[in-house]
Amino acid sequence: MMHQVTTLYTTHENPALRAAKGRLWLRVVEARHLAVRDPDRVRPYCVVEFEKSEFVTKEAVLLPPAPDVPAHLIHPVWRHEAMFDIARPDGEIIITIWDRTATSDGEAFLGMMRIRPPQVHGKLNDNWFRLLPRYPQEYIHGDIRIQFMYQEDQCAPLSAADFDLLKVVGKGSFGKVLQVRKKDTGRIYAMKILNKKDIIARQEVAHTLSERNVLVQANSPFLVGLKFSFQTADKLYLVLDYMNGGELFYHLQNEQVFSEHRAKFYTAELVLALEHLHRHGIVYRDLKPENVLLDSTGHVALTDFGLCKENLYDATTNTFCGTAEYLAPEVLQGTGYGRAVDWWSLGILLYEMTAGIPPFYSDNTNLMYNKILFEEIQFPPGFSPEAQSLIRALLERDPRGRLGSGADDADAIKAHPFFADIDWHQLRKKQIRPPFKPHVESETDTSNFDPAFTSSLPIDSLPSNSTPLSETMQDHFKGFTYNGEAGSTLQSTSSSFNPGYGSLMEE
Repeated sequence: MMHQVTTLYTTHENPALRAAKGRLWLRVVEARHLAVRDPDRVRPYCVVEFEKSEFVTKEAVLLPPAPDVPAHLIHPVWRHEAMFDIARPDGEIIITIWDRTATSDGEAFLGMMRIRPPQVHGKLNDNWFRLLPRYPQEYIHGDIRIQFMYQEDQCAPLSAADFDLLKVVGKGSFGKVLQVRKKDTGRIYAMKILNKKDIIARQEVAHTLSERNVLVQANSPFLVGLKFSFQTADKLYLVLDYMNGGELFYHLQNEQVFSEHRAKFYTAELVLALEHLHRHGIVYRDLKPENVLLDSTGHVALTDFGLCKENLYDATTNTFCGTAEYLAPEVLQGTGYGRAVDWWSLGILLYEMTAGIPPFYSDNTNLMYNKILFEEIQFPPGFSPEAQSLIRALLERDPRGRLGSGADDADAIKAHPFFADIDWHQLRKKQIRPPFKPHVESETDTSNFDPAFTSSLPIDSLPSNSTPLSETMQDHFKGFTYNGEAGSTLQSTSSSFNPGYGSLMEE
């Protein structure tokens, strides 16, 4: 056993020099001197994340305490191992330790560590690491021992046969989203399957390729990223990060409303997600609870980039798309719009999380559009003056006067008094404790997704009378395949878009 304690283990290689290829083998071995509240009832487990892919260890076996060690300092042993696919050269291992014993504050956080593992082929690393708090005021004590090894790998072409289909976690007009397990590494992903014929029939090739491009660029902690993409003669496959905390929509449905504190946390992380897209010239255009996922620790990840508009830095577009409740006035008026439409949708979402319903909602779509254009916003009890001020600023009907519409973009929103208690630097590093932690038993847990999806049979099939696409039609999808190589983007001459799952398109 090794006794050296390490606080940071990283490489000094410039990650821009090469694209990573390979696998990372990892074993969570044990911890020592781990401080807990109740050593007789403690049930410690670990959540391990690498490149947004997570696994949850089994609960630890506790070794008997040494005579000279205080009783509240425990020695848990896991010996749980896993294999990760490496798609980026700068991926970090992040391990958080939790006590599954329920308290009034939920599961107790026991410590974390994060490292950037060196990519030296075949070298076994066996180290103790000091456990750290999430924020400076948090008391954490103990060390964790992990073993890991990088293995170079030549990327062979992937197909659907390389994955086990586990559960349905979403459905849409073009196909479905499945929870899958990659057979060689055992990693859990979300697989979005799109039908080529449906895409071509609705002239939506361009935005399907745009979605793939945005996913390749989605290198933000608050955006779901793309691991792989491949295709057959009939279908397109996007293999994405799987977030087993489920949809924000599902949690909002179950709880009806969130506290303002909780709504503020989600809104702040979404500001960072949208800021990342805007800096890359991408307007999201479909912010809604269905497109916000939670990871196993309660942080948000924006997903479904089917309505994104690329290369829109200071320009405008006129495409009428989105989801009715969240459409900005300038979209309805057809006067052209830019990235400020995302801040309008953020204001709608913040209101909905706190009130339980969007501010201009109506069962009659035309009436709802009229309300969006003309009705004064009303606030039920439960909104602080600061929240009302922010929502009014985001729901300014003139996009030129809307908060965030100027050159400062997200910075203007982050400076609003509503976010006065947010440390944006800590938030970006996920060092602020989420107000809610989803209950997750394992990396395959789907209990935080709608049973209407998860009870469906996870199959990948086409009608038996399906006829092949012509070579000309297949040419639209050339270059769709992706296996982690950075910098590859696609273009199409087709002018169209691909609504994401659950999105509405008004024609």
